[in-house]
Amino acid sequence: MDSRGRPCKVVKFATDITARKLAEADARGQLDAINKSQAVIHFSPDGTILDANQNFLDAMGYTIAEIRGKHHRMFVEPRYAGSPEYAEFWQKLARGQFDAGEYKRLAKGDREVWIQASYNPVCDASGRPFKVVKFATDVTKAKLATADAQGQLSAIGKSYAVIQFNMDGTIIDANDNFLKTVGYSRDEIVGRHHRMFVDEAYAASRDYAVFWDNLRAGKFDSREFRRKARGGRDIWINASYNPIQDMNGKPFKVVKYATDITGATQARINVAGLVEQASVNMNGVASAAEEMTASVDEINGNMAKSTVAVDEIVQKVADAGRSSDRLRQSSESMEQIVGLIRDIAGRVNLLALNATIEAARAGEAGKGFTVVASEVKSLANQTAAATDNISKEIGDMLAVSTQVADNVGQAVKSADQVRQYVNGVAAALEQQSSATREISKSVQNASGSLTHINDNIKKLAQ
Repeated sequence: MDSRGRPCKVVKFATDITARKLAEADARGQLDAINKSQAVIHFSPDGTILDANQNFLDAMGYTIAEIRGKHHRMFVEPRYAGSPEYAEFWQKLARGQFDAGEYKRLAKGDREVWIQASYNPVCDASGRPFKVVKFATDVTKAKLATADAQGQLSAIGKSYAVIQFNMDGTIIDANDNFLKTVGYSRDEIVGRHHRMFVDEAYAASRDYAVFWDNLRAGKFDSREFRRKARGGRDIWINASYNPIQDMNGKPFKVVKYATDITGATQARINVAGLVEQASVNMNGVASAAEEMTASVDEINGNMAKSTVAVDEIVQKVADAGRSSDRLRQSSESMEQIVGLIRDIAGRVNLLALNATIEAARAGEAGKGFTVVASEVKSLANQTAAATDNISKEIGDMLAVSTQVADNVGQAVKSADQVRQYVNGVAAALEQQSSATREISKSVQNASGSLTHINDNIKKLAQ
């Protein structure tokens, strides 16, 4: 002002606050960025909720009106809220001490939520905390995924032999299943190379070097492996070597999951030997079956010839039976003739007797007739005696003929039975021959199948 009190000029006194304004803008920008990407909530030093952004409200399922003025304990389990640890947590924050980590919290409806958070005390100009700001990220899904992965790894560790290697093959660690399988303790293998489990010749081979080169290149390998346990004992494992990659996709270690299949592999090798022996035996059986088929065919041919011979015998015996019947009939006819002759001789003898009586009555005149009558009587007696002898011989012949006829009849029956037996045997042999051919064919097929099985089992055993 001039002497009369009128403004005559303006004087400006200024302080350059550009840096502070830039700092404020930067802080405001960072806070805005944090509010956009993270869940943020403000508390008084005693834990009373002052404010929260939308990210926090969305994560916990509340509105701002439902939480403002309430205590932080609404987000924790009642047992933890009443614990000394929870009281110490807020006392620590009230003293201005920072706290960060993963926390289990309860959202609306007691839904479990896991957050990665930092509790940050904010101090006034005198250094006294006047509020606490929490920045949080919902890691529930990641936590569940981690828990699931850890659960699966734990389950795998219980059922599989697991060992871990550096990319150069140095052993990092192994679980109890692996140690039990190979017979070593953890201290005996950690820090040593994988080659301790393989043959020295294989360890020095190009194949073994390529095996580890492929793993270092990130290539997975899974198959059956022969390995060496403690004392040089051979074991067989079904295993997978799994290169584990870092965030940049570069392998940094190898994890092997294995199952001990030594017993099954040894059994498979034994079965291969048994099947090979069975194949040899089956070939022998096949040869024997072929020989048996040939023998049965030969016997069958001989039986066919025997059938023809027996049929001829039966026919001849039947003819003999018929001849014997005719002989018996002839003997019976001769017996009738002898009877007739005996009757005639009796009558002649009777006539001779009458002639002798009449000659005696005639006296001298009948002497010549007496001689004739005596001769006739003598001839009749001789004829009767001869007839008796003939009759006796015919009787004997008839008895023999009857016996022969009976025997021939029995022979005919026996020969017929023999023919039936031979025919039955021939039929049975024909069936046996057919069955034997089928057996031989089946044995040949079985032998071929067994050979095929033997080849496959040999491949499996190798």
